[in-house]
Amino acid sequence: MNRNLVNTRIAFLLCVAIAAIFLNACGDGVDANEQAVADVDESSLLKEIASSSSEMSSSSEALYPESFKPDDAEYPYAGIPRIVIETEKRQAIKDRETEIPAKLQIWGEKKAESEIMDLTIRGRGNTSWWNMPKKSYKIEFAKKQSMLGMPKDKDWALIANYADKSLLKNYVTYQLASWLGAKYAPKSDYAELYLNGSYLGVYLLTETVKKGKNRVNISENAYLAEFDVKQKADDFGFVTKKEKKVTIHYPKDLSEDETSLLKEFIEFLETTFAYDSLDLQTLSQYIDVDDYILFYWIQEFSKNKDGAFSTSVYFTWEKDRPLSMGPVWDFDLAYGGNYGGDVIANGEWYVRNFYWNRRLFSEDFFVDLVKKYWIENSRVFRSVQDSIYSYKKKIWNSAQNNFKRWDILESTTNIWHNIAFADYDSAVDSLVGWIDYRIRWIDDNLKNIRYDD
Repeated sequence: MNRNLVNTRIAFLLCVAIAAIFLNACGDGVDANEQAVADVDESSLLKEIASSSSEMSSSSEALYPESFKPDDAEYPYAGIPRIVIETEKRQAIKDRETEIPAKLQIWGEKKAESEIMDLTIRGRGNTSWWNMPKKSYKIEFAKKQSMLGMPKDKDWALIANYADKSLLKNYVTYQLASWLGAKYAPKSDYAELYLNGSYLGVYLLTETVKKGKNRVNISENAYLAEFDVKQKADDFGFVTKKEKKVTIHYPKDLSEDETSLLKEFIEFLETTFAYDSLDLQTLSQYIDVDDYILFYWIQEFSKNKDGAFSTSVYFTWEKDRPLSMGPVWDFDLAYGGNYGGDVIANGEWYVRNFYWNRRLFSEDFFVDLVKKYWIENSRVFRSVQDSIYSYKKKIWNSAQNNFKRWDILESTTNIWHNIAFADYDSAVDSLVGWIDYRIRWIDDNLKNIRYDD
């Protein structure tokens, strides 16, 4: 039965019951109509009310259970929030396109810490969606919501971090970008995810990269775009003369002329960086040099294969203004985590060798700026090592749950798992050791960062 009709029915029955009780108490002095009400069997009314209430409850439970309380018998509360999602009629999430209606509630140890919220959920990711059993998800609320203390928005990502046995790479890199003063770095925090009653492990709830006051804060006339080798056929964008795929995330539904405006500018940079002489004054007309160097160092420091203008390399641009690199995104395969041999080792320059960087790093004025930036900010990069252990402490208990659910610490079966670890502590120690060596290698080889054919 319709929930509103059930509510009306209960209200009517309650009114009748109250009238009957009152009239029975009055005794003499009631007319025939009043006596008919008074003669109603009170116990029968109460039974009917109870039956109607039960009907309303079962009607609600047909779509969503009354209580979202997670079953933590096997995976006990571990000190971080628990996000509970129930899809409509418990539909499975089978792809990255179908938005499934759902409801979400955040739980603490013993009680809910949010109301039940309406949203849709779908799969997200490229490599992670197709090649990893622990999936990432894109969620979109019906109205803007603040999640885990982060600014309100409709759009969020639940990042699985299946390839990253430390569970920390994305989180610490976004923190690093913020410490270095990036215009925008995605905010994120940890939670354990329950989906349709099943425990799925530790996830990083993360702001998505989009235009917005609290996200990428650009004007209505600016572009937000991405170098993306994994560009899908239905993505809105273009391919440059140098065969770089660019996906445009904002604005949507551009005209051919508006798309061509950005394409022509990127191709102009390709030509200028390849053939024209450069100095700082000229370069500053084309790119925001400070942003570019900050972005470069995060990619090079983490030796991020994607950061070599492959995918998740975001930038913004507005006509007659310099291009700005960022925000940074997607580092679960960085810090030695990719299967490719050239990025597992924590020595050697990597991101310097690709696309525009080859040209820029052949200019002495640019090389001097890059060296200066590292020297002035190396203490910030070093602070990542210390922060990792404090973040590990925060999620250590939940990590035990995660790797009970996903028994992968000692496994190298998946292509993205190139190292086996005896336990979670060993995985974190390995990340810290990789970073320590990387910093020392950069210090020792900074004098040789210039690119020479």
